[in-house]
Amino acid sequence: MLKYAPTFLILLTFAYQATTLIPPKFQWRTIDFAFEDGERESAIKSGMYIPNNNMPTGLARWKDKLFITIPRWKKGVPASLNYVYLNGSQQEPLHPYPNWEEGAGNCRLTSNRTVVSTFRVHVDKCDRLWVVDNGVCDMSETAEQVAPPSILVFDLNTDMLLAKYEFSDDVLRDTSVLTSIVVEIPACKNANCSNAFAYITDMGSNAVIVYDFANNDSWRVENHYFHFDPHAGVYKVGGIDFYWRDGVSAAALTPPKKGGFCDLYLHPTSSTKLFKMSTKLLRNKTASSDDILNGVEVVGDRGPKSQATACDIDPKTNILFYTQVCKNGLGCWNIDKPFSIENSPVIFSDCNLMEFPNDVKVDNEGNVWMLSDRQSRFLYEGMDYEDINFRVLSAPSNLLVQDTACAKKR
Repeated sequence: MLKYAPTFLILLTFAYQATTLIPPKFQWRTIDFAFEDGERESAIKSGMYIPNNNMPTGLARWKDKLFITIPRWKKGVPASLNYVYLNGSQQEPLHPYPNWEEGAGNCRLTSNRTVVSTFRVHVDKCDRLWVVDNGVCDMSETAEQVAPPSILVFDLNTDMLLAKYEFSDDVLRDTSVLTSIVVEIPACKNANCSNAFAYITDMGSNAVIVYDFANNDSWRVENHYFHFDPHAGVYKVGGIDFYWRDGVSAAALTPPKKGGFCDLYLHPTSSTKLFKMSTKLLRNKTASSDDILNGVEVVGDRGPKSQATACDIDPKTNILFYTQVCKNGLGCWNIDKPFSIENSPVIFSDCNLMEFPNDVKVDNEGNVWMLSDRQSRFLYEGMDYEDINFRVLSAPSNLLVQDTACAKKR
């Protein structure tokens, strides 16, 4: 009996976590939109909406809204930035944000507030939505650049655009793909919402781009650890084998430490290692190349087949949550504990509910939100649209880590 006890305990833990996540908060066979009467058929006829070409990749919660992003991988995406109301049905249709008119349904800028194509978004403590827009349509085929890559910042209480910043060529490369964004509001004596720094992962050209909101400036930070690991480029998800060379793609900020700076935890998608870097260094535009070279710390290795697309930290518990793509699950690590495989377990795994977990976020109430989207099928072998393909699952952070190595010791 003792020989099988650890496996038995793992199964019991998975069963417990599953009860906190089921049923899914939202689930869809295909993504639908809240068209007005008659407009859905017209959008399909014109090609503005092709249901099978819409795959969500990112999410973020604000009050009664859950934002859901749909990059323009293919033609027929009515809007890249969308939301649903939390009190809606499981198959709730998406509402373009900020509205239908500015959703770029024809893949063209209709106003300064139009978001062409975004992977993930961030909601800060000042009730602002930060969006990094790649400005590209039909990424998997023609890859048409219809707008410069940019950051848009919305006031969520009024839906007004507070700022839009277009990146200059000196911080981008021809292969740039901007995936995730996190925002630091420095905790100083006179801190206010205008003093903010955004950190954007450039998965395509292996860099972190820093945006100084107060001074409307940006710069590029490069390090060899931001590149993919050739030994971690092999994936098998949903029965599909593929090879990716994706660089740094996700980042999460700790609460401020002594001195007022945070640690930025980050990792390439095609890697099993976790790294961190102080924002004291990232905020310094004139930091020397030697300081940047030595400024990234290897935290540890999660182990084989532990590639992750996204991560986020619960600031109340100091628990880092991260997707586990090849394991169709969710992992965690309490950053107050030493990093090890034992201290960074997979706390939930399900080949159906969590096939290709693509994003994870922790809201300001301590709830974990996860999005699974079967991306490997979408990109390589086609979906079965008679089946549920996209799911949003949610549970309180403390319940997800209960009885795991991530829980705090009593």
